[in-house]
Amino acid sequence: MKPAGSFLLLSAGMALICPGSEPAKPKLSEHIRQEITAKLPVYAPKPATSTEGATTTGEPDPDVLVLSKIVVTEKRPPGRDPDDWLSESKIQQKSMVAYKTSMTDLEWALNSWYIPLITPPPSARARAAYRAGKIAAENERLSNVIRAIGVTDPKEAAKLKRELTRPAGSLPTPNP
Repeated sequence: MKPAGSFLLLSAGMALICPGSEPAKPKLSEHIRQEITAKLPVYAPKPATSTEGATTTGEPDPDVLVLSKIVVTEKRPPGRDPDDWLSESKIQQKSMVAYKTSMTDLEWALNSWYIPLITPPPSARARAAYRAGKIAAENERLSNVIRAIGVTDPKEAAKLKRELTRPAGSLPTPNP
């Protein structure tokens, strides 16, 4: 046993063996304590009231606005694209990492070779794959939104689906 442990054990044993000492006397006399407590207001705890399940009787308070309970079960739609805050070099690094992890070692060894002026370098292919993945994810999100709208308004959902599938440079179709 370490020396510090033996001293601790010894002092704990002595505390058990020695008779207990008298409790410490208060630092204030009883007379001063009564004078201080006489000047303090009397404490009266508020009665416990339960707001859950209680019905209000009489008129409701005009200063209180009672709202119905709303439960949101869907996730919050995404805000901004996280890549908006990244520099071009960081986006390139991110796309290269995603491109490499999408392949096996043999596929990467074969796809890392390129012929200048004839085939694009792996960095350009990685950037294109990254953009295509982001576009596919956005299309999937919009398709889910259109599907949710289709539950309540099928005509509006069909219109939105036509807008989603039309080519980027074409003009919007007229309403049928």
